[in-house]
Parts: sequence; structure tokens; C-alpha cells
Amino acid sequence: MPQTWHAALVLTLGSLVATPVLALPVSFVTAAPPSTGAIALPVGKNGQIGEAASQVDRIANGAISRAITTAAFKGNPGDTLTLYAVGPYSRVTLIGIGEGANTRIGLEDFGGRVARAALEGQAATWAVIVPDAPAIADAGALVALGARLGSYEFPQLGKTARPHTDRPLRLHVANAAAASTAWTQRWQPVGDGVKLARDLISTPSNIKSPQWYTDYIRSAFEGVPNVSITVIDEKEAARLGMGGLVGVGQGSTRPARLLAIHYRGGAKDAAPISFVGKGITFDTGGISIKPGDGMWRMRYDMAGSAASMGAVLAAAKRGAKVNVVGVAALAENMPDGNAIRPGDVLTSMSGKTMEILNTDAEGRMVLADANWWTQETFKPSLLINIATLTGSARAALGDDYAALFHNHEAAAKRVEEAGAAVGENTWRLPIHPSTRADIKSDVADVKNVVEGGAPGASIGAAFIEEWVKPETPWVHLDIAGVAWANSRKPTIPPGAVGFGVKLFDEIISQSEGR
Repeated sequence: MPQTWHAALVLTLGSLVATPVLALPVSFVTAAPPSTGAIALPVGKNGQIGEAASQVDRIANGAISRAITTAAFKGNPGDTLTLYAVGPYSRVTLIGIGEGANTRIGLEDFGGRVARAALEGQAATWAVIVPDAPAIADAGALVALGARLGSYEFPQLGKTARPHTDRPLRLHVANAAAASTAWTQRWQPVGDGVKLARDLISTPSNIKSPQWYTDYIRSAFEGVPNVSITVIDEKEAARLGMGGLVGVGQGSTRPARLLAIHYRGGAKDAAPISFVGKGITFDTGGISIKPGDGMWRMRYDMAGSAASMGAVLAAAKRGAKVNVVGVAALAENMPDGNAIRPGDVLTSMSGKTMEILNTDAEGRMVLADANWWTQETFKPSLLINIATLTGSARAALGDDYAALFHNHEAAAKRVEEAGAAVGENTWRLPIHPSTRADIKSDVADVKNVVEGGAPGASIGAAFIEEWVKPETPWVHLDIAGVAWANSRKPTIPPGAVGFGVKLFDEIISQSEGR
């Protein structure tokens, strides 16, 4: 039987213990800029500074404006200039904002750059002048969110993490009380959701089994109101007919799980929004084994499910007035003697059969059963799949866009616009009728790949769509290229991105009428 839980767990494996990295402390003040210490200032295009930064410059007897001119500091986004012992200040960090941080993305990026400067410096406290952004109600809180995301570090296992409590950020804003409320009630939970996703993705797979994952989620949601957690083990999944989920996991000694988080924040009878994510806790490719180079990164193959979990955590912690379901289809794809083989035929929960031509096309198989179970159980108003599904999506779109497929124009536009608003961009790719014809099988209903140069991302989406009911608005996001970062960006560290949490939070927020 499915299990409903509320429990706790510490990240351990034998003697290895991960000590959580504490985020930079953030506070908000309505006060004139300080006259000592370390300070971070926004600088606009061609070295222009706002009124608050001008106050700091006057305290420093014009030394900051002279330094900007002497260094030809243009204030372009991403430019930084650090000055030491400027007037009464021990350190002044100038951060370019270009035409102005008048968007959510610009404010978050500014906060991320401030956080990196604070972590690299040695000051006891940091004063931060928040950019003027009159059109953005929560400007100060969004800078704080950017700082939270930009300062993220996954702890080294077995070592005590470096605390960040010795570098508090004091954000100077017009209304400290309003900024503090916006932060604690709206944006800090989003930071918590992204952190959860990044922690899950970053955890090594010798720790991160499907069962460990479910225990970790129970811990993360411990005490969060209006949440129920359902775990379906492999025996129950087999009884329900989930041949795809069970089949992918049967090559591992650590069996599959289906995990669902149901947050009830809306009307009792309102259909939930559902985020159904691929949760392959490690992907060797199975019998169709991957090349060795880069296989270590396959601990990230559950990034879609992590985004689903993080988005529900954010919604629940801020008390969103919407019903939301996050589902993680969890399995480890291994090549032992019990593993599925190319040429096998499996029967899914819907009764539809799938021919397995390549065991490395496993994500679509677990999503098939997860989608069907989610629709049968919750009858969602919107079903969004998110998965590190195909290398072809990464080859087509790089690390700039997630591939988007859909069966519903309004739903697709909704996801596109949400992604653009938060900096998690998507790009539409097609499911052509010929692609649907290509996946028809001679020995089953459908086959999981098409050999010979077929459009891989579209083939994967077409396969998943077979388990989407016609009446269900559906969007599929292939995040293979955007879930892992090889270099640092203002709010994204190298490694796990947590892509999808902010996008999903924006969809939930829009559903609330915000």
C-alpha cells in the first residue's frame, strides 16, 4: 500500500556526514548609508551612481566617483571594481547594473554578485545599497534572494562546512519592514526550494538511493502544514502495473519508488497543478551502457524531480493559495543480471505496452507510469513534466534554453512567459505527426527510441505524450542542457542549478492571481 509519512533524516553514509552550509544572514534597514566598514554600491551605465550611492561618495569626499573615472569603470552588468581604504571605508565594491536593475532578474543578479564579493572579502559586516527599482515592489527582497542563490555551496562530505554567519548583509531599502515581510513570506521560501533541489542533485549517488531520496524529502517537509507525502514501493508499483518504473529499477539492488507531495493551499475541490519529474538517482544507461567519460555527472539525472520537490516546498512554506502536487519517479538504472534488455516489452500502468530498444532511454519510461498515476489520482488542471531527458535537447539549445513540448497552446505560453520572467528560459520544439508514427512498434504499442538519426528530443516527448490523457493540458520540459552549470553565473554556482523551481513558483504565483 502507499505510505503517507512525516519523518526526519540526516544526510549520512557510514561516517560521512554533510554539514549544511549556512546562508549569508540578511537584514533590511531604513537608514542613511554607514560611514565605515565594507559597502557594496550599484553603478549604472557609463559609471552613473544613484542618490544613495552618491551619499556614500560624499562621505568618502568624492573618492569613489574619482575612482570610477580613473578606472574608466563603465558599470556594465557583470563588471565589478573593488576599492580598498577609501575614505572611512575598509572596502567599497562597485557592481555594474547597466541601464538599471529594473527587472527581477537584474535585481537577483546584483544580489548574487554582492554575495560573492562578501564571501571573497574579509569584512565583518557588509552594507548593501539596493538599486533604485521603483517598478519592482519587492526589490530589496529580490536582491536578498539573489544573494541566497549566489552564495550557495554544497558541503564537502565528512568536513565541517564553512559558516557564512560572519558576513551578514545589511540591505539599505526605503521601507525595511515591508522588505523584511516580502523576504520572509514570499522570497525566502523560494530560496529554500532552490536549495533543496540543488542539495538533492549534488548528493553523490552512493548515498542518493530512491529510498534515501524519499527519506530526505520527509525530513525537508517535516512540520510544513497542509502537506501529505505518499510513497509507493516497488511491490505496490508492480501491483499497480507500473512496468516502466519497476523495469528501469530492477537492475539495481536499490529498488524504485514513486514519491508524491500533495500541498493543499487552495479550494478543497480545486484540481491541482502537477509537476512530475524524472528521478533517476544514477544513470549508467543500463545494458545500453554509457561511455565512461562524464558518467559521474549522471547523479544529476534526477534534477527534474528535484525541481518538482523544491517548487512544492516553496509553495507550502509561503502558504500559496493553490493546490499543488509534486511527483518524483525514482529509480536507479544499473546493468546487473536482472536488468531489462534491449528488445524487452513492458506493460505500463495504463495497459499500454512499450518496446525497449535502448535501456538508456529510461527517463521516459518512468515518466509514463508517473504521469498515468498522477492523472488517475489527482486529475490535475495542468501537468508539467520536467526531465534531463535527451542529449539532443542539449545539443540543439545548449545551456541557454530548456526544450518545451506541449499539447495545449495556452499552457505552453503560460510556461514560456513564466520562464522568461524568472530567467529560466524555454524554447519550443515540435512533436510532428511523423514522429508519433515513428515510435509505433511492431511488437508493442510504442518503442522507446527510433534508431538511425531520428530527432531524439522530439521522440522522447512523443513517447511521454502517449501517457497523457487528451483532456489534460500538458507541457514537457527537457532540461538536459540547463540542469548543470560548468561555470559560475551571478545566482548559479558551478554544478547543480535547480532549474525549474523558480519557473514553477512563478506559475503557482500566477495561479494565485499575483
